[in-house]
Amino acid sequence: MPTFKSISFSPTPDNATLPMEVHPLTLTFTGQCAFLETPFMKDFVEKSISQIRVALLLSFFFYAMFGILDAIVAPEIKERLWAVRFGVVCPSFALIYLCSYSRYATRFLQELMMVMGLVGGLAIVYMTMIGNALVVGTYYAGLMLVLMFIYSFVWMRFVRSTFCGWVIIIVYAYTAAYNENLPREILANNLFFCISANLIGMAMCYAFEYYNRRDFYLRRLLSLQHTELEAAKNALEERVSERTRMLATANEELRREIEAHQRLAWEKQILEGQLRHAQKMEAIGTLAGGIAHDFNNILAAIMGHSELAMMQMADRREAENSLREVINASHRAKDLVGQILSFSRQSESELKPLQISLIVKEAMRLLKASLPATLAIRQNIQATQSIVVADATQMHQIILNLCTNAAHAMPEGGTLTVALEEIDIQPQPSEERVHPSQLEPGKYVCLSVVDTGHGIPEHLMERIFDPYFTTKAKGVGTGLGLAVVRGIVQNHGGIIDLKSWPGEGTEFKVFLPRVEGREIPNGHQIQLLSLGNERIMLVDDEVGLAELGAKLLTALGYRVSAYTSPENALAELNEHIDDYDLVITDMIMPGMSGEALAREILALRPDLPIIVYTGFSNMISAERIRQLGVKAVLRKPVTIYSLSQAIRKVLMERAAAPPQKD
Repeated sequence: MPTFKSISFSPTPDNATLPMEVHPLTLTFTGQCAFLETPFMKDFVEKSISQIRVALLLSFFFYAMFGILDAIVAPEIKERLWAVRFGVVCPSFALIYLCSYSRYATRFLQELMMVMGLVGGLAIVYMTMIGNALVVGTYYAGLMLVLMFIYSFVWMRFVRSTFCGWVIIIVYAYTAAYNENLPREILANNLFFCISANLIGMAMCYAFEYYNRRDFYLRRLLSLQHTELEAAKNALEERVSERTRMLATANEELRREIEAHQRLAWEKQILEGQLRHAQKMEAIGTLAGGIAHDFNNILAAIMGHSELAMMQMADRREAENSLREVINASHRAKDLVGQILSFSRQSESELKPLQISLIVKEAMRLLKASLPATLAIRQNIQATQSIVVADATQMHQIILNLCTNAAHAMPEGGTLTVALEEIDIQPQPSEERVHPSQLEPGKYVCLSVVDTGHGIPEHLMERIFDPYFTTKAKGVGTGLGLAVVRGIVQNHGGIIDLKSWPGEGTEFKVFLPRVEGREIPNGHQIQLLSLGNERIMLVDDEVGLAELGAKLLTALGYRVSAYTSPENALAELNEHIDDYDLVITDMIMPGMSGEALAREILALRPDLPIIVYTGFSNMISAERIRQLGVKAVLRKPVTIYSLSQAIRKVLMERAAAPPQKD
């Protein structure tokens, strides 16, 4: 007995858990896939039954129509041919068609198709046996049609269709061999075409059934994998649910970290912004000592010069000099508060030309007050005039992070060296380059931060910039600092290079593109004040600020009514809304905010200009300002110059606007 090795098919090279195994001759599922045979046959029959019914109707129609050919080709025996055609074949087809609607049809449908094929084919063989020479020579073409139907159109299995095809051809060859009306040359020709059609039909049927089995196998495999995936998903959801219940009592900081992890898969840019914001908040602790030191110095200057001005009232020039120093110190305090706010709020980068050496010196001055006294700090600032296009706040972050990490690496003391130099990189062979290979030829500023600490082990060098990766003790750091530094450097078109020698120290080098140009000035200059005589309402819940504002505006020539209660101010406007040319209000007030007051005022008189001032620069967005109708927003502390300019600008815009029609 010959043996056949089953054919195996695996959907992917890596997935060999359940390969498709079929018998190479019968195409029946074997081996591990034997259990698929019954469901496959059910699926195969259900998919084919509609087409089989159509094939039965077509077969009935063509068999009946060819009865006309009987009357033309063999009128002398047409009754015998019609007896076969209309007495046996067509009723058989009709009966099989009716049986296909039986509830047992799917169980015996393949056998019924075999009967259909054999009846149709053997009937044609019988007609050629009893027919005249013309029938014998031409009706073999009907066998071709039968073979087409059983191999392709009726979805018969390969084994069954092959059996039917060869039975029909063998019977035809046997009967035609004894038919004297059929020359042997014609018989050989007919058999050649029939056998060729049969072989082609076998190949088509084999491929059709094989690919149907493969598609069914893949669908079942996909369904199995889907079931496993659903089970894994349910198990994972259960684990997540259990873990969520365990973490319900965690503190707010842990909740924010979990939310940051969940958002990681959604938006990389959002995560980078959150990392920078979290690191800014950590940097506030580092800045606290330096800021407190500077703020105390500023307050000392304000208090000292104010007292000196009071003592020198008789000498106007000296008093003016002292008051000028008070104003300068106040501007420094305002800038310092602005720096704190820039660290604490989450905002987009503001890139502009900066003299990087000034940023480095300012950051180092703040750091000196907060770093341990055991550290020796050395500065080597050579690139004193170099300009880079950068965000000043983020440059502060780079210096603060690198220096703070260096300090943590030297708990017992050591030397922290910060250097700034210009680097010009020329095109040269890679083996001769001394700078990082990622740097393109060009002009750069190199910021170096070197410590004499314990260094970084070689196996950690590749992970040192990963978010949340840290080797520090719990509570010392979040693991965000170096990740934020690298993100900032890359966003500024630079690179960061790291070298470390365990037991000797670490060197970070930040390379930023250098540009030709000048830094945007940010000095405080004496400006001319804008005067006026319009009627202004001032609303501020602080009595002292309301009185001060009224005095300043009066000194500018305006007629001022000051209110410390927004409710009282609104009541006044309800009665005398047309008496006022402008309303200036604080944003944060008890009972009614400046935003709510502005809405009420604009409901009474939409063309009345309103100016809002606030201690927070991001209290309301530009879009909300436009929607609300506020004409200008000023940030505290408001100087007399900025206030006078804003008033004149708003009033001039109102005067230039076309009058509103009722």
